[in-house]
Amino acid sequence: MDKVSFRKKQIDIMDEFMKSDQAQKEINDIYLQLFEDAGFIAAQSVGITMSIENEIPTFPIIKKCWNLGKNVYIPKTFNDYSMTFVQYTPDTELETSTFGVREPKNYKDNNLNPPELIITPGLAFSEDQKARLGFGAGYYDRYLSQYPTKTIALALSRQYYLKTQWPVYVLDKSVDQIISVSKDK
Repeated sequence: MDKVSFRKKQIDIMDEFMKSDQAQKEINDIYLQLFEDAGFIAAQSVGITMSIENEIPTFPIIKKCWNLGKNVYIPKTFNDYSMTFVQYTPDTELETSTFGVREPKNYKDNNLNPPELIITPGLAFSEDQKARLGFGAGYYDRYLSQYPTKTIALALSRQYYLKTQWPVYVLDKSVDQIISVSKDK
């Protein structure tokens, strides 16, 4: 299946799954696994997006980072498909991007490229290639090509595949680690 078709199918799957009680149980399990992960614990700077509908909510992760004294950075995207990570605090003023993602309004100061750890968003992830299927604009692939750093993906059961089900191209950047629900579920 081509990427565009698989992406559309995956969006439909996630739209339906996120309405279920099972989704919330899995989200809580993934939070616990992330908060106990050695790479997460060690990172003093964490890059993460502000979640949109039908994604694992990221604000509980952001709040945990703040409680642990970590610096949180969120992406600011640009028309040339580049992005930078800007420090996010409770006082950061946000605006909504053309993709519907909340981003920092002011981005000239407090940039960090790259944060020690980036929690990468995506629609699907595969164990065999550590492949990530993003939303189609290529921001993270471009960014990680320029700024390699440790990456963790958080995958609900409907996002996690043992074998890659979509084409992976040379410019597609894999993730270092995937945290998902227990493999025996």
